[in-house]
Amino acid sequence: MGIQDRDYNRSSYGIGGNQSGGGGRVFMRNPGWSVTIWLIVINLTIHFLAVIVFASAANQSGLLYRLGQLTIFDAFQRLEVWRLLTFQFLHDPNSLLHVGFNMFGLWIFGPMVEDYLGRKKYLAFYLICGLSGGMLFAVLNVLGAYTPLNLLRDGFHTPLIGASAGVFGVIMACAFVSPNTVIRLLFPPIPLKMRTLAYGYVGLAAFNLLIGSRNAGGEAAHIGGAVAGFFFIRNSHLLLDFFDVFGDSRKGKSKRKRSRGPKPKKYDKGVPSDEDVDRILDKVSREGLGSLSEKEKKSLNKASKGED
Repeated sequence: MGIQDRDYNRSSYGIGGNQSGGGGRVFMRNPGWSVTIWLIVINLTIHFLAVIVFASAANQSGLLYRLGQLTIFDAFQRLEVWRLLTFQFLHDPNSLLHVGFNMFGLWIFGPMVEDYLGRKKYLAFYLICGLSGGMLFAVLNVLGAYTPLNLLRDGFHTPLIGASAGVFGVIMACAFVSPNTVIRLLFPPIPLKMRTLAYGYVGLAAFNLLIGSRNAGGEAAHIGGAVAGFFFIRNSHLLLDFFDVFGDSRKGKSKRKRSRGPKPKKYDKGVPSDEDVDRILDKVSREGLGSLSEKEKKSLNKASKGED
């Protein structure tokens, strides 16, 4: 049996199909509800509740906005630090475009990163990118208040909301996972490589921040999310520690290793056995492509050439 015939390789695809210029699958839609789908559903549900159920005259004085939006005063002077996470799930109540574009971007780019990192690391990655966007927003606000570096003029009571910092981190991760994949933009309808698209978005955000655009605070969050995405996609082993508030991730890893049974056969040359390939693909299914060692990647590459 070749690797192409195994169940792992028969997942359904959404838009995109095979990538061009890379090596692997892009925009894969795994069966069941992925973390990406859960994030989209949660964001849309909270937006509906915030605007319809808990709204106050369709503005940001509604209950969920008062409790969840990020301001420097609330998060740091009143120590309501949960706002660094909750602001990521709130969007402009007066515009469907804000939540619509963010969720569309997450639906397009999220599956590639989730497939690479695995579900647990991907969730940590997304939330950390959003948190980093909020932190850069806060730092630049403080610098603007107490130093000549006045990039933001928002003030300590100006709110920040939106998932775009996390989405920017995901797009930056795509530029690492599959830099040569070609994306066709909607406006204008031109093809761009993933790497060009990601760095172009970050460059535009930096330009808008420097010229003091109306959404300079949002652009600061975009840059913060992109910087975190650039770093953590290259150091994904650090993402396990995000969940250590619930237990020691290193112990969990040891337990999983002990529960896998006997060690697989070693292979120094030639084509790996079916048992070895199944073990590697099982690991990809559980933990993502980023979890593979160089030896495992080489073995999978040999098997994918049809040498069975």
